[in-house]
Amino acid sequence: MSSNTVFKSWVPNWLVLVVIFLALVPIASVLGIYMSGINSAASYYGADATDIQYSVIIFYLAIASAFPLERRFFDYFAPKPYFVACAIIYVVLNLILYSTNSIAILFIIRFLGGMLSLGFIGVIFTLIFRQFSQQRSRVLGYATFYGALFSTMPLAQILDAYVFSYYDFNVIFLIKIFMVIPGFLLLLIILKRNVNLRNTKRIPLYSVDWSSFVLYASALMLLAYVLLYGHYYQWYSSGRILICSIAFVFLMLLFVFRQLKLKRPYIDFSLYKHRNFRIGMLLLIVFYFCKGDMSVINGFLNNNVNLDVYHKGYIMLFNALGIIVGAGLTARFILTGTNIRLIWVTGFLALLGFHVYMLLLLGNQAELSDLIIPLFLQGFSNGTLLLSIVIFYVTGVPSAIAFSASVSGVAFRFSSFTASMALVSYMGLNRQKVHASTFANQIQQTNDLVSARITGYKEALLNQGASALQANAGVNKMLGQALNNQSNLLFARDYYLYVSVVIVAVILAIILIPNFHYHMRKIGAKLIPF
Repeated sequence: MSSNTVFKSWVPNWLVLVVIFLALVPIASVLGIYMSGINSAASYYGADATDIQYSVIIFYLAIASAFPLERRFFDYFAPKPYFVACAIIYVVLNLILYSTNSIAILFIIRFLGGMLSLGFIGVIFTLIFRQFSQQRSRVLGYATFYGALFSTMPLAQILDAYVFSYYDFNVIFLIKIFMVIPGFLLLLIILKRNVNLRNTKRIPLYSVDWSSFVLYASALMLLAYVLLYGHYYQWYSSGRILICSIAFVFLMLLFVFRQLKLKRPYIDFSLYKHRNFRIGMLLLIVFYFCKGDMSVINGFLNNNVNLDVYHKGYIMLFNALGIIVGAGLTARFILTGTNIRLIWVTGFLALLGFHVYMLLLLGNQAELSDLIIPLFLQGFSNGTLLLSIVIFYVTGVPSAIAFSASVSGVAFRFSSFTASMALVSYMGLNRQKVHASTFANQIQQTNDLVSARITGYKEALLNQGASALQANAGVNKMLGQALNNQSNLLFARDYYLYVSVVIVAVILAIILIPNFHYHMRKIGAKLIPF
C-alpha cells in the first residue's frame, strides 16, 4: 500500500515526516526522568537513584513483553480510533503521575506506559513503512524510525532540564501531555478517514494469550530486579535475590513449555534453529555491553567538564546527529548489497574510536568542544550497528516467524541494556573502592603533598571570608570531593580501557571467524570421505 492510500492527497511528503517526528516525541520524552532528572526524581519520590533506573527498565520491559499482545489490538481496531484511545490513556497516566509522589505508583504507570507506547509505535512504524517501496521498506523504515526516535531524545532532555531548573518536578508530566497534542492532532488531520493499516485479518480479542503475557512479563521483571539490585544486596547472600532468581527460572520454564505446546505461540522458538538469528542475538548482546551505560560519561561531564543539564542536552545533539548519519549510511550500503561484515566492522571501529578518544580526554582537562567528535562517533556506531544487526536477524528467518524474531530481539535488547547498566554500577562500586584505598595509602605516604593541597584549600576559603572553623570544615569536604572525583575519573578510565579491549576482540572475531570456518570445512572435506 502506498502513502497515497494512507494520507490525504494534499499532504506533501515533508509534512508526513514532520508529523511522524512530532508523534514520536512523547515516546522519547518518557526517558527524560532518567536522562536528565534522575536526582530530581529520586528526591521527589523519596527513593534511591537505582529505583528510578528500575522504573526506566520497567518501561523497556513492558515494551519487550507486550509486543505480541499489542499487535493483536493493533490488528483488531481501526487505526484512527486506536490512536485516539492511546493518546487519551497517555494523558490520563501522566495526570496520575502529576498528582502523586508514590514510587510504587510510578512503577505501575511506567509499565502501563511502556505497553501504551507500543500503540504509538505500531501506528507510526506502519506509516513509515508505507512511505517506501516494498523492496526497500524494511531497511528504510527501520532507519527512519530509529533515526527519528533517537534524535528526539536530546531535545526532550533539554526541555526536561528547563523544567527541572525552574519548576517543581511533577510539572514535567504536564509538559508531556502538551507534547503529545501537536503530533496527535496533525496525524488525525492528514490521515484519510477510513484508512486501514492492518496486514492480517481481524482476529477476535477473546483469543488473546494473556497467560503467556503474564508469565513472560513477570519473568522479565524478576530478571531486571536481580540484575539491577543484585550487587546492592550482595547477590545470593541475600534471600530476596535468591528467591527472585528461583522464581525467574521457574516462570521462564513455564513460559517456554507453554510456547512449545501452543499451536499459535506467543513467541515461536523455532527461530533459534536459524544460524543467522543466533548470530544476530550474540552481536546484539555484545553491542549493548560495549555501548555501555551513559552514566559513565555523565559522571565525567558533571565532575570534570562541569557541564550543567542544559549544556549536556545541547552536546548530546551531536550524538543524535551521529545516529542519524550512521543509520542513513547503513541503510544506503545495505540496499546496495554491501557485505554486512564490513558494516559491522565499521560500526565497531567507530565505537572503538569513541572509547579511545575518551581515554585520551580523561587524562587531560577537557573542554566542551573536545566532546563533539567522541559523542558523534558513539552515535554513529549506535545507528550503524543497531540497524544492521536488526536487519540481519529479522531477514535471517522465514517471513512467517519474522515477527517473533523482532519480539525476541526487543527482549534481548532489554536484557542486555539492563545487564550492562548493572555491570557499570558493579564496576563503579568496586573500582572506586580500589582507587579510594590506593589514595588513602598514598595520602599517608606523601604528607608534604597533602599538606600543600590542604594549605591551598584553606587559604582559598579564608580569602573568601570564611572563619578559621569554617575553613577547617571546608578543607575536609573539598579534599574528600577531590578524592571522589579522582576515583570516578580512574574508574571511567578502567571502564573504557576494558571495553576497548573487548571491542578489538569482537572486530577480530568478525573478520577472522568466517574465514576460519571456511578453511576448516575445506580441510574436513579432504579428510572425511563422503
